[in-house]
Amino acid sequence: MSITTLLNAGAQRDVKPATITARQLAAFRAFARERGELLDHDDEDPLVACSFEARVRPWSLASICALFDHDEGVIAVVEEAQFRRLNVRFDRDDATRSISLRVGSTPDGSDQQSRAARGLGIAST
Repeated sequence: MSITTLLNAGAQRDVKPATITARQLAAFRAFARERGELLDHDDEDPLVACSFEARVRPWSLASICALFDHDEGVIAVVEEAQFRRLNVRFDRDDATRSISLRVGSTPDGSDQQSRAARGLGIAST
């Protein structure tokens, strides 16, 4: 049986979201998909499916940040997500047409655990 629990110790996420380009998003999606770590919208167009979460803990900070031209905002977000053992979240603001990268609220690997549970026929709640 698999139980996923979210704990919030009241810690504030004071890392500001980083703004990224569509090319950087596409590069990250290709990088994550190649390594089997893209959690949502695996088959959709990266410019359409701009709201998803992905793991960053399996890779080095340098390899991820190279995809984003070593942007300081991206480094801060990825470093914080890795430190807190959380996923990162990509979101697109339709009003400004900008894409942001922020620390997610989903614990790292929780989606893989629930996928494994479903594969074993275990219902997760």
